[in-house]
Amino acid sequence: MIMKPPVRSEEEISQTLLSLLNAYEIADIPKLQDIISRDVDIHIHELDLYGRSAFFRIYEPERFVLSKYSVKADGHVGWSYGTIRRKNEVMHFSAVFREKRRHQWKVVHIHLSDASL
Repeated sequence: MIMKPPVRSEEEISQTLLSLLNAYEIADIPKLQDIISRDVDIHIHELDLYGRSAFFRIYEPERFVLSKYSVKADGHVGWSYGTIRRKNEVMHFSAVFREKRRHQWKVVHIHLSDASL
C-alpha cells in the first residue's frame, strides 16, 4: 500500500516554488543555484539549449506573478503546475521537484509555455 506523504511535503514544495520565483525576480543567483538541481532538465526550445548551465546563460531577472497553481507530492517526488503572468503574457508552467536531503526540495524540471497555444 502506498501511503500519501505528510501534508508538510506539499507545503515545503509550495515554499520552494515561491522562493524560486522571488530569487528569480531579485537576481539572487546563490539562492537559484541552491534551489535548481545541477541535473535539472531544462530545455530552452527556441535556442535548443539544455540544462541548468543553459538556463544561466540566458537568465535575466524579471517579475513573474504566480496566479493559480497546484502542488502535489508522492514520496520524494513532487510537482506543481499552474499559470504565471510575465509582463503582459500569461504562461502555463509545470515544475517537478525531488527531495534531496532533510526535506530540501530541488527543482529538477521546469516547463513554460504560452497559455494562448
